[in-house]
Order: sequence, then structure tokens, then C-alpha cells
Amino acid sequence: MIEIVHVENKTDLDLFIQLPYDLYKDNKYWAPPIKSDERSYLTDIPQIDPGIETKMFLAKNNTGEVVGRMQIIINYHEIEFSGEKVGRFNKIDFIKDIEVCRSLLKAGEDWARSKEIKKLIGPFGYTNLDAAGLLTEGFEELSNASTIYNFPYYRDFIVQCGYKTYLKWLEHEFTVPNKIPEKIIKFSELVRNRYNLHYASFNSKNEKLEQARQIIQLINICYAHLPGFVPLSKEIKDYYFKKYIPMINKEYISLVNDQNGKLIGFGLTLPSYTKALQKAKGLLFPFGFYYLWNASRYNDRAEMLLIAIHPDYQQKGITSIIFEKILKQYIKNGIKKVESNPEQENNMNVRNLWKEYKFRLHKKRICYYKDI
Repeated sequence: MIEIVHVENKTDLDLFIQLPYDLYKDNKYWAPPIKSDERSYLTDIPQIDPGIETKMFLAKNNTGEVVGRMQIIINYHEIEFSGEKVGRFNKIDFIKDIEVCRSLLKAGEDWARSKEIKKLIGPFGYTNLDAAGLLTEGFEELSNASTIYNFPYYRDFIVQCGYKTYLKWLEHEFTVPNKIPEKIIKFSELVRNRYNLHYASFNSKNEKLEQARQIIQLINICYAHLPGFVPLSKEIKDYYFKKYIPMINKEYISLVNDQNGKLIGFGLTLPSYTKALQKAKGLLFPFGFYYLWNASRYNDRAEMLLIAIHPDYQQKGITSIIFEKILKQYIKNGIKKVESNPEQENNMNVRNLWKEYKFRLHKKRICYYKDI
């Protein structure tokens, strides 16, 4: 007998956050998020943005043990933008029992239906900046800190519950060369000269803040054509602004401006924090801060977190400019391997980033949907 309960208090929220730490405690590929960050993500956004409504569910067995969890998100900005009454399921985890999965999804569907939602998609977060997509291949690859990890049986159970493929993503790992290929250097110089572009940088806190504002604005423009896009509200912009500001390190970001000093493209990468997070085990104290600090300075792996190019400059070789600068820093800092974030299967602009380098396709993801 599976009981589904709504998360209504701090105790329930603690149980919701704790479940994946119990499920994956012996898994050497999972990157445990910091628990305080999870709490902030689950509670702060619905509180600061009146256009977002969410409900969290716990599944318990007949002894009261938590055996599953799931979040349902209704982003009314998305409904207004798309004209479709769509909701999202997120943070879904469960033991290897299809009845747990079925009970969670049914409860989520019933609640969404009561809000006049006609379709659920997921796993999907509040916006395109959140982790998304169920892992379907690459279970024995080290997970990124900014992506979802799950067991192989998740896919089978969710499909058996009537969900179909909505989007597919790919992830690649590439080997950093000892030096940048000469043809990449020449091509990047040609593109910069042709369109009168130049690299931007920041040397003060105010300059960093201004670049961050332009990055958030560019994301809202560049991602508008992607399936599942949600325009970033002012409240969400402010939230992500505060979240990503500390992550911006000028050594690992490539900013490209036009002749008027306007940002037209960027690439944001981070040192890999996966192994540091595994050591921290979800906690910043007593040693979590140290592990993360150490990983930010001494690392041979990095993650491509975000890349965006203004629509007016797409298909013009801007990715080559963006990547050339980042690659120089990889080589300087001893980075040997770089992982992409999930790339939509048909997004050739991003996939073409890797064609000049030694790379491998090592993970696949799917986002699912169901008409309810």
C-alpha cells in the first residue's frame, strides 16, 4: 500500500530533500547537491514569483518509510507565453517499484488537473536554466553538478505510466588539446574582423555586475525559440542573477561584444565540482566549503554550463570565437577533460563546437510528456 502525502511543513521538506541521499548513497557517479541550495530552490522561487505555483509529494510505504518524491510546477508565465495549459514534473525519485512511480505521477496529474492543466512535461525545472531531462544512457559516467542523475529503471517505469518522448538531449566529453588548432585561431580572427567583434572582460565588481545583467538578458532572447522555453520574470531574473554571480570567474567565461560594446555571445564554464560534492555529502560544514574551494582552484575537469549567441549573429562562426578564449584558459590551467551540458539533439550549432576536437558522446537524456 502506497500513501501519497503533500509536503506541508519543514519535517516533510526535510524528508523530500533527504530521499536521493538515501537512494544514491552507495552510487559513485551521483553528484550530491548541497542541501541548503536544494531547500532554497524548492521554497524561495515560488515565494518570490507569484507567477509560479508548485506542489511537492512524498510516497510512503505501509511502515511510513519514504520511498518516492516528486514536484509539480505550474509556471503561469509559460502558460501565458505558449498559450498551452502545461505543467512540469521535477525532482522525481523512487525505489525500484513501479507502483511507487505510478502513485506519484497519478497524484501529480490529479493535482495539476485540478488547476486546469492539460499536459505535463518533465523532468523540467522552473525555467530553462534548471537541470532537466531523465538520464537514459551514461549511468556509469560521472554526473555533472548541474544535471540530473537517476537509475536506469526510471525510464521504463515512466514510459509504462503513459509518458512519451518530448525532447532528446545529448552530452559530450571532449579532450583538451595541448594547443589550439591553428585553423581555429585563424578562423576566429577572421570572424572577429569581419563583424568588428571583440572580447570583453571585467576588472571590478561593478563591471562584473553589468556583464551578468547582460548575460541574463541575452539568455531571455536566445532561448526563446527552444521547446519548453519560459520567459524569465523579473523575480526569476533577480534570483538567478544572485545565484550565478558568485559562479562567474573571468578565467572561465568568454564574453563577445559588438562594436558598440553590447554583449552578443558568451560561454560560461566551471571547474567540475562533482568530486568535491561527493566529499561534502550535501553539507557546506564543516568541510564542504573547503572541498568546493579546492575544486575551483585545482582541477583537471570542467563543465560547459551555458552558451548563448544573439539571433542576429548565429550561423556566423561566433561559437569559434567563444570557445577559443575558453580553450586558452583550459590549457593554461591544466584542464584535460570538458563535459558539455545537455544539448538538444537537433541543435547543430552547439554540437558543431566539438567537431574539431577529440570527443565522445557519453550521455543521453529524454524529457517526457503526457496529456492529462
